[in-house]
Amino acid sequence: MRSLVTLVIVGLVGLLGAASIGYAAYVVSRDTVGTPVTNVKLSPNELAPVRARPRTTPRTTATTTRATPPPPPATTVEPGDDHGGRGGDDSSGRGRNRGRGGGGDDD
Repeated sequence: MRSLVTLVIVGLVGLLGAASIGYAAYVVSRDTVGTPVTNVKLSPNELAPVRARPRTTPRTTATTTRATPPPPPATTVEPGDDHGGRGGDDSSGRGRNRGRGGGGDDD
């Protein structure tokens, strides 16, 4: 019962705080932010943009050709080499299931 009363009081204090912040924001912004009221008195013909004139000369585009890049150098794969050519177990600490431990001689 006591925790329920505490919960209700904390909720009411939170709502009061949120309402206070909202009202303070309203009071601060009501005089500083505003747009003047203006009437737009334009005919529908003035609202649309002017029609574009057709082009007198056709548009030409320059074509550029790019040289194809050379193929990558051929790589040789040794049987059983699945480390990307870095060799066997390099004990660098990278990779899966390496963990933080150093190994067997933890005395």
